Amino acid sequence: MKKTVLLYLLSILSLNFFLNRPLSAQHIYVSEKGFYELKENFDHLNGPDYNLLNGRQYDLLNSGKSHPFFNTDRYRPGSLLLNGETYDSITINYDIFDQQLTLQYPGNSGQDLKVVLNREMIDHFQIDGLTFRLMSFPETGSSFFQVLSSGDMSCFLLWKKTLSSSTLSGNTSYKYSKQSREVYLQREDRLYVVRSRSSFTSIYDEAYRKEIKEFLRREKIRFRNASDEKLGELMNFCIELINSG
Repeated sequence: MKKTVLLYLLSILSLNFFLNRPLSAQHIYVSEKGFYELKENFDHLNGPDYNLLNGRQYDLLNSGKSHPFFNTDRYRPGSLLLNGETYDSITINYDIFDQQLTLQYPGNSGQDLKVVLNREMIDHFQIDGLTFRLMSFPETGSSFFQVLSSGDMSCFLLWKKTLSSSTLSGNTSYKYSKQSREVYLQREDRLYVVRSRSSFTSIYDEAYRKEIKEFLRREKIRFRNASDEKLGELMNFCIELINSG
């Protein structure tokens, strides 16, 4: 019993700073009572799970109609691998501005409660039918990358948003940008950012460049707005081309 209580206390120590911060006009906080409602509700449904609760409350900046999330601010079903444990049919959202994954549970009072999951414990997660993996490179730092293909040649997408602010009559307002992405190719343990056809073809040996250029023109692929499907087809073409050579 003492061990169980100790584990739980350790799981919430990281929350103490956030639970006792004063309210701000620019931020929305969940109360300490709300956090314990979340734990009680989760324990009732699933039994105590210190993996999921080993995080902190999610503080959402007041930014009008804009938001920091991937695709939509609506929380939706997803799954993840966290600290070696698989979780299916959980309700999550992906904050691409802060590179955070947030978990939503209903509190006993009817209010939706949100917790930021411990990012360093996440191997990968799935949302909107897409897979995101936590990876770290010298060029990018630690971020969640959408995985389009993996293997000897891997293709990743890194999604981003920026935040701007303006002050009028002493009041500061915030606005998140539209989401954007960068395309990355990993080959032979090197990471390349791909912004154009020429930067993509330059990654490959001279013997393959002509055929790759022809494929890019024929399929009308432009990296600024190419769909996931088109990028996947391109990677399959390049892999088959090199393997056949």
